[in-house]
Amino acid sequence: VLNAVPGVQRTSPHDLPTIRAGKHRVTQASSSSEDAVLVFCPAPTSAIEDEAAWRLLAHLAQAPFYQRLRVELQLGYAVFSGLRQIDGRTGLLFGVQSPTSSAQQLFAHIEAFIGKLPQLVRDADLPEQTKALAAQFEPSSLPEQQRADLQWQAHLAGHQGDHAQTLQQALSNLDTHSLLASADQLISATGGW
Repeated sequence: VLNAVPGVQRTSPHDLPTIRAGKHRVTQASSSSEDAVLVFCPAPTSAIEDEAAWRLLAHLAQAPFYQRLRVELQLGYAVFSGLRQIDGRTGLLFGVQSPTSSAQQLFAHIEAFIGKLPQLVRDADLPEQTKALAAQFEPSSLPEQQRADLQWQAHLAGHQGDHAQTLQQALSNLDTHSLLASADQLISATGGW
């Protein structure tokens, strides 16, 4: 059936967007009186080890980020963080919209939170958190659409074979030292912000 579909099969790997280390800003004008900030922090490489580390960092950061910015600081009603894959590039996405804080203030709060990721790693029960995250990639429990999305992003990143199983293996190989090294790369914007 696929041979009958219009188009030409791509035989070369997908070219990933170029990584620019450091923090880069793009401003978008809006008619809203509220400021909003999105910070996308890509992993420094497309290696499965970096994807696993970024996924675990996102997993560890999600609830504390919301707790700190929405509950404790009450910055705004739209506060979220999580892992996103954009055009084959894995990264952490932090977002805040606020009726009272400026974009600069919001960015400063996000940056301060990211700076505290090593402490979150040290305080976490990594074996338990890793096990919980790896269970989300069990092929039998993944909904078909999520499995297809995961495989498509893996293809865009240049990964071959059963990505879910490879990702589970990479997650099981993470330890505190390697995750702290990844957190340092994130803080120093090795993969860019």
